Amino acid sequence: MFPTYKAVKLLKVIAVEHGHTEPWVVLCEGENKLEAFVVKIFTEEHLLEKPRVHGEFCGTWMAGEFDLLTPEVAWIEMDQDFILSLSPELEQKLDFHDDRLKFGSKVLPQFQHFPTGFNNSQFVKYLPVDRLFAFDNFIRNADRGSHKPNLLLTPEEDAFLIDHEYALEIDSSTISDIQNFILPGRFSSTHIAYPVLVSGSANQKQHYFEEFEIYLRSLNLKVLGRVLGEVGNQGYQAELGMIMDYFKFIQSNPTIFVNLLKRQIL
Repeated sequence: MFPTYKAVKLLKVIAVEHGHTEPWVVLCEGENKLEAFVVKIFTEEHLLEKPRVHGEFCGTWMAGEFDLLTPEVAWIEMDQDFILSLSPELEQKLDFHDDRLKFGSKVLPQFQHFPTGFNNSQFVKYLPVDRLFAFDNFIRNADRGSHKPNLLLTPEEDAFLIDHEYALEIDSSTISDIQNFILPGRFSSTHIAYPVLVSGSANQKQHYFEEFEIYLRSLNLKVLGRVLGEVGNQGYQAELGMIMDYFKFIQSNPTIFVNLLKRQIL
């Protein structure tokens, strides 16, 4: 489903103040041209904590299904020629025994990171905030708060969602929590869209999440299964059965999920 690009040259390492990893900007070759990609370099410790690569690809594919924008993504191959071109310090950040393809996200030609101090009218100009809030809760992504919005804004007034490595925070109690209308604050009150939604009028709140529910009902979970399966075929591990059971439950019970979201912003 996703193309594979070959890493050619490291351009820079991104120092992220609030990030969980330090991504690399890498010039990559694919489809007869060179393009820059942001590549995630996860350690085995990172991958044992969360299914980060599954989250990245799942978040990207799912965003498109809810009419939200993300940069193009691809698998990035780092062969021995590329590794030998790195400085000794950076070589140490790569596990030579880990020859799995890496997740890469294409660098946008022009963008700025979502700025602090955006007022509500400016925010809603870029994207539907209720759908963004519902989307992140649906994919169980607690990593779009005011300290790290993970939104890139373009001169065309588009907003691109990035960094879904913390998505898929799903365990054996997730479904029962939702049935009992339990939603931790890391998914709700700390979300970047929360202040906008809370400040909406009673009439606005009545219609929040209607579009999201339409997209949810039409979501093809068989394709999601193929996305997760492709990541698994590259050697990355995740509890795929539990993840798919969660998404099937939400799609089969959209009213429960939407009511849970509405309770958060009353």
